[in-house]
Amino acid sequence: MEQKRPTIAGDEELAAEKPLKPVLQKPPGFRDQENPSALPSETATLPHRRPRPIHPASLYPEKKRRRSWCRVFCCCLCIFVAVILLLLIVAVTFFFLWYSPKLPVVRLASFKISKFNFSSGGSDDGWSFLTSDATAMLDFRNPNGKLWFHYGDADVAVILGEKDFETNLGSTKVKGFIEKPGNRTAVIIPTRVRKRQVDDPRAKRLRAELKSKKLLVKVTAKTKVGLAVGSRRIVTVGVSFRCGGVRLQTFDSQMAKCTIKLLKWY
Repeated sequence: MEQKRPTIAGDEELAAEKPLKPVLQKPPGFRDQENPSALPSETATLPHRRPRPIHPASLYPEKKRRRSWCRVFCCCLCIFVAVILLLLIVAVTFFFLWYSPKLPVVRLASFKISKFNFSSGGSDDGWSFLTSDATAMLDFRNPNGKLWFHYGDADVAVILGEKDFETNLGSTKVKGFIEKPGNRTAVIIPTRVRKRQVDDPRAKRLRAELKSKKLLVKVTAKTKVGLAVGSRRIVTVGVSFRCGGVRLQTFDSQMAKCTIKLLKWY
């Protein structure tokens, strides 16, 4: 028997007779309990998040600008300092290579005592009074070929004896002077003492050492020395000279060299 095939018109009539059911839309994030592995449809929308608070646009840009300006300033400052240091190093290197600066050479050329007497007091109390006239001569030499030395006024003191028997033979002030390159200058330093109190053991030893020419002589001076190129002074430093520490008999054959100590830059 042949089966009857429904026609297209019959199908449309059957569809028209069946009632239509409304299609329920699944809520966002819905997952079927019978089929847990099923994923939500592509049309499902994500849950809404709470929006972040929006700050005024004038708050943060100002801080960023400040930070950027600080960084630019620090970078410029570092570059400026580096350039200054580099120029300073180049200038100092050029100065030393071109001028080859050297310290002055100072020597105690001679020392003479024209008067050296001790007088006792009215009573035998163990003290004597020293009266003395002495003359020292310092020899200054400038070993530089292009640099000048400007010496300021100097305070000079003369000391006789050693250790516990040291005796100040007076101090004086010497006027400053200018020394040309390669020049040599002799400075005479007169000192005098009138009735300086000295104990008898010291007076006895000084008298004996003076007679045998074993008396120890020291000359100290403090002054300022300026280094100049022509008439233009570059730098001035405070210096101290310590000359001698030698016996009187040494001056008959040679001069005593002085040591120089830098004190302070001006």
